[in-house]
Amino acid sequence: MKMSTPLKLAPIILCALSSACISHQETVYEDVPRVKVAFENEKAAATFYEALSRPVSRRQHNESKTEVHIPVVFDHKRTVLSGPNAEFNEAVNRCDTNKDGTVSETEAKIFAELREK
Repeated sequence: MKMSTPLKLAPIILCALSSACISHQETVYEDVPRVKVAFENEKAAATFYEALSRPVSRRQHNESKTEVHIPVVFDHKRTVLSGPNAEFNEAVNRCDTNKDGTVSETEAKIFAELREK
């Protein structure tokens, strides 16, 4: 039995009416290794980690988004989010102001006060 022309075109018409024939969306979490850090004493470590664990309303998450659209045929979305180690590394970088690899009690207190603001 021979297919009529409208039936042959049905898949193409259905594809054209939808937003895309091929659609792909993914979210990727990329993390970096934690930087090595030492603390002057236990109080410096506790102050740093307590401040880091408090939620900050203006906390920025590094996010990269890529979208490719070819109308009717292809739709691709890719989102890349930074992992928790990136936030930790940034916090250590901000806290260790003299960049000696050791967080002093004074540096930890200043870091904690700045995170509260």
